[in-house]
Amino acid sequence: MADEQIGLINLRLVTPDSLEQRHRIKSITVQTDNGEVEILPNHADYLANVEVSILTIRRYNDEIVHYAVGGGAIHFNNKTNTTSLIVNTFIPVEKIDIEKTKKAQEEALQKLKNSTSAHEHKQAELSLKTALVEAFAKNNYQK
Repeated sequence: MADEQIGLINLRLVTPDSLEQRHRIKSITVQTDNGEVEILPNHADYLANVEVSILTIRRYNDEIVHYAVGGGAIHFNNKTNTTSLIVNTFIPVEKIDIEKTKKAQEEALQKLKNSTSAHEHKQAELSLKTALVEAFAKNNYQK
């Protein structure tokens, strides 16, 4: 293993819209149902639900990048020093389309007003939360 690879985490990223991606990173910070968690190399085994939130990755070269994530799960395996991140959406802040996000907010609000079942209401709430997180990320984390 090259010296620059020592002390890195293997990140395995899976979304419904993309094939599995693999990266080498220094750390990942994510909002879980247990609060905010930062995973560093050799972290204890860990498993949690990921909230619709902003996720931060420190790349191998110390560059910090932010993503809007649409909820899912995170697992860290200490034996392999691997974080598996399985999320509904994973959008780099610079690729968030603010107009599309505003439209999604409006549509979600309309669905909340017109929802007829608990399931429809829950889906509309999730859509609204996702759109709000994306807008917040775009406005606060864009370089």
